[in-house]
Amino acid sequence: MQTRHRWITFFLAAKKSLWLGILVVLCQTTNVYAQALPVAKPENVNRLLSGVLQQGMQKRGFAANDHRFGNTVARVSSIAGGGAAVVTFGTITAPAWVTVALAAGIGAVVSYAVTLALDGIVSWLFNEDSVDVSSAPIHSDDSVIHQGEAYWSAGSPRGTIYGGNGIAVARQSYSEFATQYGVTAAPSCSSNASIAICTASEPDAIGSYLSRQALYYSSGAPSSCVRGHFFLDGMGCIPYVADEGEYLEAVSPQRAIDAIPEEDLNKPVNPAILAALVNRAWQHSASQPDYDGLPYPQADPITQAEVSTWTQANPEFAPTVRDFVAPNPSTNPTTNPWALPSNPTAPNLSPTAPNIGTTNPAINQPLQNLGPDPGIGAPTLEAIPTAQQIVQPILDMLPTLSGYKPSSHTGECPRPTIELYGTHVLDAHCTLIDDNKATIQAAMLLAWALIALFIVLSA
Repeated sequence: MQTRHRWITFFLAAKKSLWLGILVVLCQTTNVYAQALPVAKPENVNRLLSGVLQQGMQKRGFAANDHRFGNTVARVSSIAGGGAAVVTFGTITAPAWVTVALAAGIGAVVSYAVTLALDGIVSWLFNEDSVDVSSAPIHSDDSVIHQGEAYWSAGSPRGTIYGGNGIAVARQSYSEFATQYGVTAAPSCSSNASIAICTASEPDAIGSYLSRQALYYSSGAPSSCVRGHFFLDGMGCIPYVADEGEYLEAVSPQRAIDAIPEEDLNKPVNPAILAALVNRAWQHSASQPDYDGLPYPQADPITQAEVSTWTQANPEFAPTVRDFVAPNPSTNPTTNPWALPSNPTAPNLSPTAPNIGTTNPAINQPLQNLGPDPGIGAPTLEAIPTAQQIVQPILDMLPTLSGYKPSSHTGECPRPTIELYGTHVLDAHCTLIDDNKATIQAAMLLAWALIALFIVLSA
């Protein structure tokens, strides 16, 4: 009986504990934290421009202690701020580095459509005051394939497609199957590191959605094809004919920025654009009146490789597309948000101050009163000596040589005699020499002249 009572007591206590635990769990407050959105850092563009500019000046032989070195950085800052155009982001109006690039006229340097992001999808063509936007993966830098290297592949009615860009290959596959099945809906495409998928945006007549995918392979491309082409088994390299995506012509910077996909915003800015921006800013500043910085190296401009070198050495400060297109307003009217820092890698940035008065240190000092004019006349100069007067001291050093004459010498041709069956005089050579005396004299004179010339030249 007591054992049964103990079991009942234990069961009731366990049941009470269980309900108490459930109540505690239900009463606990669940904390939900929102995921932080990426924050744009336009100052990273300031860092890169300053770093690449200083690196470029040192590479071209200019020392950092040259007073024009700091002046160049400071003057480029003023050109960037003065040329900034206005971009509207919602209710906030502020210039951005991308509009500085547009105002600086980088379209004259980058005269072709270039992806705004490194390995990006969207390409920009910079005009004078507008932008042409093309989301054409078939013309992107990574659409090229090289035999034996990485590639994307997808099936098609004609065979296997091989290309360098996943979305471009998936689009081509979708386009060929859509033509075969009579599907007219435009595809919606997405990709990650290993697969790209294009799916119809609308169902077909039977309610299904056409979908095609491309897979990534790290090596083994069957052939090499240039940009805008894919490789098809048995047919070689063929131009893409699939829909190339959205194309916007001569739109405002804001409209072009709105067309940038989210995946491009977090990629590094294309070095070609940054190199062009550095060159145009330096070139503009060097052409201003009273410019006191280093001359712009027209024959040796800043290159993409120099930009890549700096970003590889400072990856934490490499600007992204988000940094490049974000507004860069100044919260203090006395500060310049475009100022390039003197130390681009410092935790706290300080703008580069120009070196004023270094070419003329006494520019701000008052003139000294030297008293009345003492009336001292202009100095007189000696007469300029003639050539004969200049060489005469040398000639006077060796007076005996001036009257030197070689001694006269007379000779007679030797005529040896031989006693053999009588006396024989050997004088045939004398007759031969006498007959050719003039020729022999001329030949010997030439020989001695050449010997003398070689002695003088070898001295």
